[in-house]
Amino acid sequence: MSNLSLKLEQKAKILQVQRLTIQMLALHAQNLADFLQEQVTDNPLLDIRYHDVRPAGDKGDKADKAIDNLRSRSDSLEARLMAQLRVQSLPRPQLMAAGLVIGSLDDKGFFQGDLASLGTAYHLTPGDMKKGLELVQSFDPPGIAARDLREALLIQTRRSRKAPAKTEALLAQHYEDFLQGKWQKIQASLALSEAGLQAIRDFLKTLSLQPAGQITQEEVYIRPDVEIYCDEKGQLALRSLEEIPDVYFRDDLYDQYAAQGDKETLAYIRKARRDFNDLASALAYRHHSIEQVVTCLMSHQKDYFLYHKPLQPLRQKDIAEETKLSTATVSRVCHHRYVLFEGQVYPLQSFLATAYAVDKEDGASVSDKAIMRKIADLVEGEDKDHPYSDQDLAEYFASAQISVARRTVTKFRQKLNIPNSRIRRRWRP
Repeated sequence: MSNLSLKLEQKAKILQVQRLTIQMLALHAQNLADFLQEQVTDNPLLDIRYHDVRPAGDKGDKADKAIDNLRSRSDSLEARLMAQLRVQSLPRPQLMAAGLVIGSLDDKGFFQGDLASLGTAYHLTPGDMKKGLELVQSFDPPGIAARDLREALLIQTRRSRKAPAKTEALLAQHYEDFLQGKWQKIQASLALSEAGLQAIRDFLKTLSLQPAGQITQEEVYIRPDVEIYCDEKGQLALRSLEEIPDVYFRDDLYDQYAAQGDKETLAYIRKARRDFNDLASALAYRHHSIEQVVTCLMSHQKDYFLYHKPLQPLRQKDIAEETKLSTATVSRVCHHRYVLFEGQVYPLQSFLATAYAVDKEDGASVSDKAIMRKIADLVEGEDKDHPYSDQDLAEYFASAQISVARRTVTKFRQKLNIPNSRIRRRWRP
């Protein structure tokens, strides 16, 4: 006999207008225009009207569209390497081994796994795995799948036709001396002239420290969603650059169908009106949310836009609290949206900054972007014979009462593409 019982539980119920709002916030101008066109096709009582987004007074072809910038986009590293692997005519074990190596590369293009254990699960011998690794190392970009920086530099050197004589010998036999900048010892050991040593040093500066960073970039166009500009009074102003058509309800058709008095027809046209109201509400909320978020951002980063000062600390959570929007809404607005400012396009998220405490007593703080700028300035003006280590930089900020850990300094330095102190010392002019 079946056992019947009741269970009481709470479930979140999303209304149609809420679902539309979430969906529209995630859509950008062209995708939103396509979505609205689909809505008009499905609902015969809706119509659509396209309009020009040019501000009043703009004329001529140059004002037809907002300035487009180039953004780099490339296929994933794994996809590019697998494409090179598919054209190889080699025994299956070696191809499998190469595939395992490709799948184990880190974001910088290095292989730091254990070949033997990696191949065990697929019954591949150490010899197969070694051949697979060597195969991947023969792919482009040069240096890919190297196990350390030394091997990456060696691979690039062997594949370059511009490598000066004895460059490979320097990396193979005197790598530690190279890291420590013991040029006189290297010169004497390899019997190099001053010009020969300088040629090697100049060549090594052209090599990539991150193999994956050499991938050729493809150019694609992106269109900004909003523009921040200075008005005639020198104040920051905002305007939308989205080419979104107007959707309106056909009241004439509604009255015509309603006059028929058919119950089924009345139910249909009333639902069509409700759908339009939900659509209009979702569109209005989308526009309001984008405007509120960007206006808040402009207010907090006013000195950055007007005077090119460092960004102030500002998080999505801070914007949500000030605008009374949910954190999820602010996140959707910031995600993959772009701002046009002074002829350049920037990701909206690039104007956000994390706060780091300066003085615990009064609660003052400084942004991560300001710290990164200071790191760049310090490295630029450092003693090239005794460059700052990450610990030195952390101690500098500590002396200025800024709480930044050494690992955080390392993260910021890497974001700025600044090599560590050993490499900077090695490559000093």
